[in-house]
Amino acid sequence: MKRHFSVLALLFGLVIMSLALLGLLNLTNPSSAGLLGILAIFIIIYGISFVVLMLLIRFFEIIFRVLRPQRKTVVNQERTQATRKRLVLIAAVLAFVPIFFISLNSIGQLSFRDVLLIVVIEALTIFYIVRRV
Repeated sequence: MKRHFSVLALLFGLVIMSLALLGLLNLTNPSSAGLLGILAIFIIIYGISFVVLMLLIRFFEIIFRVLRPQRKTVVNQERTQATRKRLVLIAAVLAFVPIFFISLNSIGQLSFRDVLLIVVIEALTIFYIVRRV
């Protein structure tokens, strides 16, 4: 029941954030929104990216659990909790990618070198998370 609640909460959050983004984009324009309006748009885009990644993680977790069922032991539960913690941190890091792309494109700096730099930064951050957490 707890897993179903988390998926429903993620879906509800996705709907609310999508409606907030649509409303904010339709009611304002970048020149009149100011810094707080643009910051709100970036925060909402980050939230949407994070929720979509978490939904994908839950979906693949369900598929993996169906294909390879495990017995419930204390060691398996601790290992599962550690893996979930890593996956949440990785999703939080990967959710910044759209923000990087949008911000670099808005100032006209999005080139192949910048995309490669973002990929390297994300890969190093994910490597650090996997090795440390």
